[in-house]
Amino acid sequence: AVVSTQSTGGLADLRGLSKLSRLKYLSLMRNPVAAKPHYRSYVIYTCPSVRVLDYKRVREQERVTARKLFAGKKKAEAEAKTFTPGEPVKQTPADKEAIKAAIAKASSLDEIRRLEMMLNSGAIPGF
Repeated sequence: AVVSTQSTGGLADLRGLSKLSRLKYLSLMRNPVAAKPHYRSYVIYTCPSVRVLDYKRVREQERVTARKLFAGKKKAEAEAKTFTPGEPVKQTPADKEAIKAAIAKASSLDEIRRLEMMLNSGAIPGF
């Protein structure tokens, strides 16, 4: 399966893939979520059936690392970044600073539009 550009915003958006128990090959290249910290480990943990991710074979050591990272606290933190459409998004002071920094770094109207789309979808720039 190839997930197209701009279709996901955060790691928690990938949880639905865990229901695809026969999913063996997955590519999220050029998708904004692929730039998130621990993205590869999160996908490996969430989708244990995946054997090849972004055209690179998943190694057993990566599975061990993913379990250590996301079994428990880290998984809960990643999932806490979700929101319910229609409800106000709760932003921490760190989130607000990340948003301000991203806006300050924007150098074109396209970047500002991209940030606006991210914020409207509930994604926080830099997370």
